[in-house]
Amino acid sequence: IFTKVEHTQESVITTIIKLFLKSLQEFVRLQTFNRSGFQQIQLDIHFLKTTLKDTAEDEAAVDFLLDEVIVAAAERCLDPIPLEPAILDRLAQAKLAKNSDQSSTS
Repeated sequence: IFTKVEHTQESVITTIIKLFLKSLQEFVRLQTFNRSGFQQIQLDIHFLKTTLKDTAEDEAAVDFLLDEVIVAAAERCLDPIPLEPAILDRLAQAKLAKNSDQSSTS
């Protein structure tokens, strides 16, 4: 996960993303979630997957860390019933569409 940082913008951004996700994973491990809290984490991570895939150089490591956040949330959840993938996709697409509408009107 933690590799040598090259002197490029992409490498620095990827390292910052990895550190953020590892910190988020550790933060989640210290919490207790109910079902809706777990599902919110699941949705947030799904949204981050769609937005970070074009930003980070090391896509496999970023995907791994994102998945680890969901695993940590599920382990710390009292009733971990995940959202269906189709629902996650629909909610993420709706948010992306809303963001794109807002940026085009600005």
